[in-house]
Amino acid sequence: MAHPITRFASLVSRTTALASVLLLQGCGGTQDDTDVVQQAVDQGGVVTFEARTYYLSRTIVVRHSNTVIQGVGPNTIFQFKANTRRVHCVNDRVFTTPCDRIDQAPRRITSSIAVGDRSFSTSADLSDLHPGDWLLLTELDAVIGGQAAVDWMQVDSISEQVVTVRTPFRTAFVNKREWDTGRRGLGFWRIDAPVENTVFRNFNITVPDAGLPEASAAGISVFAALHTTIDRVQVDDWNAQPLYSYLSKDLTITNSAGRGQEILNEFAATVDLTLRGNSFGVAREASLGLNVGTAFFDVSGNTILVSCNIGAYMLPGVHDGIFSNNQIAFVGSTSDNINAMGLLAWGTQNVEISTNYLEGGEGPQSTGISVRGIMGEIPMPSVNVRLRGNMFGGGWVLNYEAGTVPEP
Repeated sequence: MAHPITRFASLVSRTTALASVLLLQGCGGTQDDTDVVQQAVDQGGVVTFEARTYYLSRTIVVRHSNTVIQGVGPNTIFQFKANTRRVHCVNDRVFTTPCDRIDQAPRRITSSIAVGDRSFSTSADLSDLHPGDWLLLTELDAVIGGQAAVDWMQVDSISEQVVTVRTPFRTAFVNKREWDTGRRGLGFWRIDAPVENTVFRNFNITVPDAGLPEASAAGISVFAALHTTIDRVQVDDWNAQPLYSYLSKDLTITNSAGRGQEILNEFAATVDLTLRGNSFGVAREASLGLNVGTAFFDVSGNTILVSCNIGAYMLPGVHDGIFSNNQIAFVGSTSDNINAMGLLAWGTQNVEISTNYLEGGEGPQSTGISVRGIMGEIPMPSVNVRLRGNMFGGGWVLNYEAGTVPEP
């Protein structure tokens, strides 16, 4: 059972016109600090945690927009105790934005959508939609088991069964998959009061090995949120994603580290993603993955320190982005039958891969960069993938996979 607030040596609250600043300072020890940390975060505004270790056993949920969770450096540590009895969004991640923003099946969209369109048709009930509401559009492919395309739009107006949005569509939705609610086809969610402008800054998270593979918890989970920033945060996570996002928009991660043992840093169905100046390292898997419709991204100036079988990947449905000036250290392999690969771009469109350095990989057919199509209900070719100025160490048997052709 969590100890009460009185376990803290001091709990000081200061309110300004712009934010509530909460300074948490404790006497150390191995108490469970979950309740008091959650109470502090629930205040919203700027929440500053002083230098010590805060022991957590349940997920800390950021429920209010404009919340800033910050430490004073690497000596502000949140240590999470993973549990074998994992409950979704209750104790399976350390910090998260709310997981209840998508709690119903998507509503069907009946029209295809081209880049530049300003509206779509639907057969769904629109009685709860109002101008300014955020909609999350998703085109699901049952074969890949996720989003083939995704984007966020704001409602401008509603007329009968037509929704007009405030800005032109920048992603095409082909709408050729047979509708099967929640499994395939083109639909949308109304995101009720999405959490916006969350900042995680200047602290460390650790999720130690609990001794059993089923005891795991992701580090920071950005779920169905808008305009999130992670800066100067280091996550060491034994058995789950150190850094993770899903169905989110405008996520920026800078000067941070995601280090793990078993599971990669994963950014899925996320648009307007920026990863700059970070380090990633996962001992037994790929270190960094962009997947299922992630789009409009800039992944630049990052370092992959350690990885296994694959350094980094973009697949499937990833589109419109830059992967440049990154360094991928030697990629190991789990067995003699697996050839390491540095970077995969499978089923991607309109992506520039430039001036990266890939040191090498293990295996008799180790390959630096591979560009391929991928199968789904509708085939997803890799189109307009531009390869420019990438550099390779001497550790690859093939710098580019056969058929993967760099530009002069």
